[in-house]
Amino acid sequence: MRFDLDQAGRDAIASDTDSAPKPETGLLRVRVESDHMRAALNDRSLRSLDTGKLRAEIASLYRQGHPRVILLSMRSTETLASSVLGSLAQLSADLERIGGVLVLYKVPKEVTKVMKKTRLDRLIHISKDRPGALKKARGLTKKSTPQRRSNAA
Repeated sequence: MRFDLDQAGRDAIASDTDSAPKPETGLLRVRVESDHMRAALNDRSLRSLDTGKLRAEIASLYRQGHPRVILLSMRSTETLASSVLGSLAQLSADLERIGGVLVLYKVPKEVTKVMKKTRLDRLIHISKDRPGALKKARGLTKKSTPQRRSNAA
């Protein structure tokens, strides 16, 4: 299932304030900061039934004028359906297509092992902690930004 990220902004975050907390109305808690968005899961387990809702919530974070960098904390996650991992991989690819980045951090060891075994770690960016995730995301956005050539003689 592909989700059109360009149309996802209808229900997106409306505030432009730095580091403003958003209401907890679903699977995610979100904070918008100057150059990125931080999200954390409200629930300790994500089932197959949550896949579509999680994907829609993350995709709705993209809105014209808002940062395209999303850092998702997996700290409180205890169980995770494989379909959720597949959805995160697809969402990561969709975000990269439009110049955005999704980085997961504080991923439980068991989930990290599964991601490495299935090679999903090549599709989904992961980091140990938030500063590392932000550094990785900034590096990835610089790589994906088209380089402009100067015509200085």
